[in-house]
Amino acid sequence: MLTVKCSKCKRKLYKYLKIGKGRLWHCWRDRIVEDYTVHEGDRVMCSCGNEIGVNKGKYIKLKQHSFTYKGNITKK
Repeated sequence: MLTVKCSKCKRKLYKYLKIGKGRLWHCWRDRIVEDYTVHEGDRVMCSCGNEIGVNKGKYIKLKQHSFTYKGNITKK
């Protein structure tokens, strides 16, 4: 389980179940356990105004360097 935070204000954005190795490029919507983000149209933002990513339907394409994450990655 990963905790994804805003890189500007350090607020919690997601609790996310990541499966497999590698960087976090996008979040699959069905693996998001808790969502604290603000949605404005297709844009996904932190409450401080920092744009985190773009909603693409089944997943959210994340904007690199706009977030940090910490936690354990589930191995498949």
